Amino acid sequence: MPRSPARPPRQPNKSSNQSDTWVRTAAPHLWDSPSGRLDLKRFPPRNNATLQAWDAGDTWLLESLKTAERPAHLLLVNDSWGALLCGAQQQFSPAHSVAISLLTDSYLAGQAYQQNTAANALKGAYSTLSPLEPLPQDIDHVLMKLPKSQSILERQLAQLSRDLEPGTPLQVAAKSQLFTPGVRELFAQYCDSVEVSLIQRKHRLLTARVRTQPWPEHDFQTTWEELGLTLTQHAGVFARNQLDIGARFMIEVMEQHLPSHPTASKVADLGCGNGVLGLVYAKWYPDAQITWFDESTLAVASCQANIEQNLGASDQYQVLLDDCLSNVATSSFDRVLCNPPFHQEHAMTDHIAKQMIRDSRRVLKPGGELWLVANRHLPYYLILQKTFRLVEPVEQNSKFVVYRAV
Repeated sequence: MPRSPARPPRQPNKSSNQSDTWVRTAAPHLWDSPSGRLDLKRFPPRNNATLQAWDAGDTWLLESLKTAERPAHLLLVNDSWGALLCGAQQQFSPAHSVAISLLTDSYLAGQAYQQNTAANALKGAYSTLSPLEPLPQDIDHVLMKLPKSQSILERQLAQLSRDLEPGTPLQVAAKSQLFTPGVRELFAQYCDSVEVSLIQRKHRLLTARVRTQPWPEHDFQTTWEELGLTLTQHAGVFARNQLDIGARFMIEVMEQHLPSHPTASKVADLGCGNGVLGLVYAKWYPDAQITWFDESTLAVASCQANIEQNLGASDQYQVLLDDCLSNVATSSFDRVLCNPPFHQEHAMTDHIAKQMIRDSRRVLKPGGELWLVANRHLPYYLILQKTFRLVEPVEQNSKFVVYRAV
């Protein structure tokens, strides 16, 4: 059972050796890529950003592209910030007539493509593809960055196998430790002529050729019953196959404490994933207008499906792709529910949670509340105190704490 804390959870000491996750060192933004110098930043751009927008895997892939036969239609998969896009556009000028497409699940990635191509005055055309749509069949070369989620990797490999010509060359880069036996087995399942390089700059390069495979009947979706809900979600969406323990604790705490707080008519589920926080809230408060937000296309699709099968279609409910709450009007919600991530793909970072907290403060009406669950070791109490007038640790257990901020 959850218990009420006597005081806020202890925050990490940044000067200790406990963790260096929060040490602030500005990342470089000028990259001497194999195609030429590029000015690249993650999206949204931040002053003194600690994470750069490329790595040695991007360098290796662009080097390999320079020695390969020139493609007619190049597909870039999981190009998070446009490093591969900008490098390929530099290498293939518009006169080369090379079509470039990008397959991404991320709204932020699409914004980064616009930002970084503009910053480098790259005017070549490109198209961004949804993971929910078929790929163009004329794609004849694929460069991929290995995603963190093995389930989304399998979905992407199945998509390549379903839509592309057999024998299409595929090159994949990632840090060496990410090429686990399970990952290598997936490539062996969906590809021919699979070879993995020796380590260079802490990375490996996998080369293969696409093999034709039928799309599985399960469509890379899982469904299970929980909390009186039927939950369905696509591959790569957080906490696949079961409710994550942070969300479960948040729901327990809200069920106990929300009745003692004013009713909220407009509610946001921020970073919604499959939408479970908002779905449970809608069951408790059927008159509430609820909007779910996420930057993942597959998360938004999962959430939309769960609304339809648990609540039914209604003008009260909508799901939006957004960079946190960037496109939401100021003072437009009474309550925000949030289970923020502290990873962005393979990197640990608190900047997403910081933006979620700042955006929540902006979109809340006077007296509106943010309810947020977090791991106890993360420094969110201090961040909340800097942003909100009142911060209350509602309850905590050995792993999580639920905050209410007004």
